[in-house]
Amino acid sequence: MPQDIEPVFTAAGSSLFPARRNDLKTACSCPDSSNPCKHIAAVYYLLGEEFDRDPFLIFTLRGLTREELFERLEQADGKARAADSQPAAEPAGVAEPVASEPLPSDPSLFWNGQPLGEDPFGEVAAPPVAAALPRRLGGFPFWRGVQPFLAAVEPVYATATPRALDLFVSQDPHDARAGN
Repeated sequence: MPQDIEPVFTAAGSSLFPARRNDLKTACSCPDSSNPCKHIAAVYYLLGEEFDRDPFLIFTLRGLTREELFERLEQADGKARAADSQPAAEPAGVAEPVASEPLPSDPSLFWNGQPLGEDPFGEVAAPPVAAALPRRLGGFPFWRGVQPFLAAVEPVYATATPRALDLFVSQDPHDARAGN
């Protein structure tokens, strides 16, 4: 991360890093009334460790991947060069997105539910994308494992999926629903 990046944000009327204590909004459900409590302080320390490892995590937490940041910087650089009558830089190639399991488009279906039919489970099959949720999470920033997070959990999903399907298919749906 360039040392002089904060002045760039300041010149643009923004800030990359918090400047005042009130810039960070935190809350904890613990009974300690101080803020930061020990739980919030622990999160700050973990974030500090992760920022040391990957300074671009601050952009990720703001919804901008490292690749998107570089693409935008190249586009901005291209516009600046065009303004100086110099040829614009070629835009960076966009990586293909990883296929993910679709989310429902109507959140009220989750909160309000739908009437259950005769077969409340519907068709039961293995998900079209293995380990869809961990894939959606991406590189888990607080993972302390020896191997990358996704590489560690994918075998668990690969083992659990067929076992869960076997268990479900071998039970009476009413027993499975009751947790028997």
